[in-house]
Amino acid sequence: MEISEAMAKDMTPMTRQDEEELHRTKKHSVRRHSHNSPKALQRTWLKRRLRRLVVSESSSSRKPVRRKHALELGRKKAYQTTWYCLLMALCLGLGITVWRWSPEDSSFWEMYNNHYHSIVHNRSNYCDRSHRLGHMVTHCRRQVLHQEEALDELERALDNVTFQNIALVGSSGVGKSHTAQVLREQFPWPENVKTVSWRDASSLLRVKSVLHEVVQCGQNLILIDNMTPKDAQFVGAVNELIRGREDIANSTGQTHLKRLTVVFIFSVNRLQSEEKFDTEMEALKQLPHTQVIPYASFEPRHLLDCIRREELLENMQLDSAKVDEIIKGIDARVSGCKSVRAKVLLYGQPLVPHMDEKEFSDNESTD
Repeated sequence: MEISEAMAKDMTPMTRQDEEELHRTKKHSVRRHSHNSPKALQRTWLKRRLRRLVVSESSSSRKPVRRKHALELGRKKAYQTTWYCLLMALCLGLGITVWRWSPEDSSFWEMYNNHYHSIVHNRSNYCDRSHRLGHMVTHCRRQVLHQEEALDELERALDNVTFQNIALVGSSGVGKSHTAQVLREQFPWPENVKTVSWRDASSLLRVKSVLHEVVQCGQNLILIDNMTPKDAQFVGAVNELIRGREDIANSTGQTHLKRLTVVFIFSVNRLQSEEKFDTEMEALKQLPHTQVIPYASFEPRHLLDCIRREELLENMQLDSAKVDEIIKGIDARVSGCKSVRAKVLLYGQPLVPHMDEKEFSDNESTD
């Protein structure tokens, strides 16, 4: 009875829902079996491979875009930073300029500048302008011969702040350029010394550019060499250039302005007639706003001192015959001591250091 009832139940017709369920079950089983086949596995691998290639190409195409964008951002930031630094530097420079030129802060700026240069040059109160410039003449007296009167005038002129222009005039070889060399070497602020070798009117441009290099710390010295009486007219032009600078004291006594001393070196030809030589010397003594210091001409008796000095400097010695020959071959009034050095080098013998008896015996025993 129970069996018949079960069979009767199995023979009942299938509903629509049962048919869909049966269809899905069969489809799933077919798909599962088909995925396990070699062809299905190969198709799956190819699809995954193709998907990886597509993804890699898309990601690689995005990297340059990102890199370019990062570079643009970096450049923009660098550009902004540069402009920011320039703006800060400009503001700082403007502030320092206003600070420096303001009367109430000038003393502080000078104190700061003095401390800075004192540290750099390892000398206390380096920018103090109260140093005597005339002290340099002491070194000139040891090297410049037979010009005591001229050096006395030079010392007074350097110590007198009302004179800013000094002219050394005289014939060749009497010690003018040597004096200028000593001043350049012994100046308390060596970096403030400027030298101009005069040629013609175009040298005024060089002087004008040098005036822009005049500094506040200490004093300044400009040496203008190789001038002749024909160049006397340019002394006034140089004075005008100095007066045109409002930051230079110009003998006004204003201590807060820059201090400048200009030294002209004039050479007068001694080969010309005595009358013309004296005329040119007198004309140079009339230079405007300039302390003129004439150098005396040499005499033949002065040549011996020149020879002995060059012997000492070159560490050489001459016998009396060579000394007499040099004195006879040089016109002291025309060339002074200028050609003595060449003669000493030509005729002199190197000076052998003296060897005492103990050193001599030691050398012999060593041999």
